[in-house]
Amino acid sequence: MTTTTMTSSFALPSTRTVINLALGGFAGLGFWELFSAVPTAWFAEYALEPPELVKSLFAHQLGLTISTPIAKLLHFITGFLFYPLGYWIVTRWVKSFGMPADGWIWGVITYFIALAFFAPLAGQHFLLNDVPRLSFMSLVGHAIYGYLAAYVFEALEARNT
Repeated sequence: MTTTTMTSSFALPSTRTVINLALGGFAGLGFWELFSAVPTAWFAEYALEPPELVKSLFAHQLGLTISTPIAKLLHFITGFLFYPLGYWIVTRWVKSFGMPADGWIWGVITYFIALAFFAPLAGQHFLLNDVPRLSFMSLVGHAIYGYLAAYVFEALEARNT
């Protein structure tokens, strides 16, 4: 994989780039869904349940009760669109270390967004430090998610240049 060059402008991504980001996000999210349910439950004795975090966040911060399908939809949109767009912004506007570092770093950043920022807002412990094996598996899952999403995106972008 080639190292991504940073652009000095703050141009918006092209339609093709957004599609490639979403395809990368779907690849990472597909892995995440399997990893969070099966190996995590074996190792940590609990599956990771992001929709429950989303529901708790809405309840704690807004006093709203949202359904599980809506919570899943919000998590999926985050995983296939918002996090990939965040990756693109960071690696194109801030700093790129090239692949695979960008993917691994972005995955760890998504872990911190979810468990250091949103979990406490949802009434959970910071980084789920009350369930360390679950937190560790979330870290591993997010890191691999970030790598896969970035790898697929960068491979697709390289094909289109």
